[in-house]
Amino acid sequence: MTILNLRLLLVFTFITQLIYGCSKEEQAPPEGSDLTNEIAVLVLEKTNAIRRDQGLPPLSASKAADEVAQYHSDNMVTHQFFSHTDHEGTSPSDRADQMGVTWSAIAENIANIPWHENVSGCGDTRTSEALAECMVEGWRNSPGHYRNMIGDFAELGVGITFSKDSIVFGTQIFRTP
Repeated sequence: MTILNLRLLLVFTFITQLIYGCSKEEQAPPEGSDLTNEIAVLVLEKTNAIRRDQGLPPLSASKAADEVAQYHSDNMVTHQFFSHTDHEGTSPSDRADQMGVTWSAIAENIANIPWHENVSGCGDTRTSEALAECMVEGWRNSPGHYRNMIGDFAELGVGITFSKDSIVFGTQIFRTP
């Protein structure tokens, strides 16, 4: 990862975490709902809308890439880190290999967005639509993440996990088998 990409990742993380100010009591996401799947579907749709606007073919949903993405989102929450390199030192391609997911090209975007009424740059993210929009727009506004979104890939996997303190960790895995 280049210094510029690392700086952009740090800036993106800092911006998404500037959430507190004058606010009412925080509302937790609904329990027992299919919210994470709904957010994942919206992330795929919004990513494909960006590709369509650029004259690019849509990415196909991929169960295999979904599994790699979900594994990483779960790991970031469980082991309390936010990085493309996980707590065991593995990269996105390493994780795919370990899970038996073949690829000729692979890339990853990650984000963490609070489920909150006052997220800097996004507003109220307490709906699946608003949260997915905030996440995808954050990636669109980051050159390295955007490059992945419009890159020469065939498939997209999305993993969404909520932390105990209502932070949504999202992972996109771009893959060409």
